[in-house]
Amino acid sequence: MFAEYELAPRQHTRLLPKMMTTVIKVAGLPRSSITHCAFTNGPGAFTGVRIATSTAQGIGVALKIPLVPISTLATLAQVSFDRQQGDSTLVALDARMGEVYWAVYQRDERGLASLRGLEMLSKVNDVIVERTISQGAGHGWSVGQPVWSVEQSVAVDPDLLPDAQSLLKLAERAVHNGETCAPESISINYLRNQVAEKSKKV
Repeated sequence: MFAEYELAPRQHTRLLPKMMTTVIKVAGLPRSSITHCAFTNGPGAFTGVRIATSTAQGIGVALKIPLVPISTLATLAQVSFDRQQGDSTLVALDARMGEVYWAVYQRDERGLASLRGLEMLSKVNDVIVERTISQGAGHGWSVGQPVWSVEQSVAVDPDLLPDAQSLLKLAERAVHNGETCAPESISINYLRNQVAEKSKKV
């Protein structure tokens, strides 16, 4: 497995093409051998999600291959399972304005993250932290932990972020299950109905 990873706020459009080229070159793969393009389709910061989605769509159109959209929260849950030994995790991402994107995921028999219930966008005080969870991940915990009641045995890592290697594991399962889409049928998992506030003139 070949991967590139870098924390670079607001530099996605500049770095992403270079990083993809590097991975392909190091792997020694011709572009014609790529059969699918997996990406996280949200929820998350709108600009980042849109850049990922549009980049994946461009690759799909150019190479005439199907896309594999994977939830950002599911990918974060997989990172949590890859790093720690628990069998359930509450993942949370800061959605600003006192809200978080969150969900509970269970580790299945293959060690892959499986959604338990629904992915949610909630006010921090409205998040339901089950006593059965064994771990937590994501920067939403930095916002929520002061008000969430959590057992001391729960291992929480607020600094964990989604990564491509964990995404790949979920993408392989999705391809096996036929959960792919054509580039023109792509959709974004916003979880927020109103993605941008428009100014009103009085």
